[in-house]
Amino acid sequence: MQEKEYTWCFACGKDNPIGLKMEFTMDAEECVAYFTPKQEHQSYDGRMHGGLISVLLDEIMGHYLFVTEGRPAYTAKMELRYRQPVMIGETVKCVGRRLKQKGRLVEMQGQIITKDGIVAAEAVAKMMLEEDNASEKQ
Repeated sequence: MQEKEYTWCFACGKDNPIGLKMEFTMDAEECVAYFTPKQEHQSYDGRMHGGLISVLLDEIMGHYLFVTEGRPAYTAKMELRYRQPVMIGETVKCVGRRLKQKGRLVEMQGQIITKDGIVAAEAVAKMMLEEDNASEKQ
């Protein structure tokens, strides 16, 4: 199966001129991406906007499922905890992993980790996998 690309995705799309352009690596346990927020990603001076932090978390969890399941997953519920600011210009590590699954409903965990190894933000999400072949019907 050839993986479909969504080139206009705000978080990872290559063609989206205002997107975050996240790039991912995978292993058996987790999906990882690194992101360096720029000035246009800030809220208060020098700090990354919390809404964009939630985008990073949502995307890292969703991308894990997209790769491992071969189909999109949609966030049904996400609970976030912001532990410390993400600073503009500081590269952070985004990590997503599966916690458990029942049918198409998957519980995922996402973390944003600073260069010092501190968890700056984390989320637990319930994500619904798209029905088999739903993408092909469009």
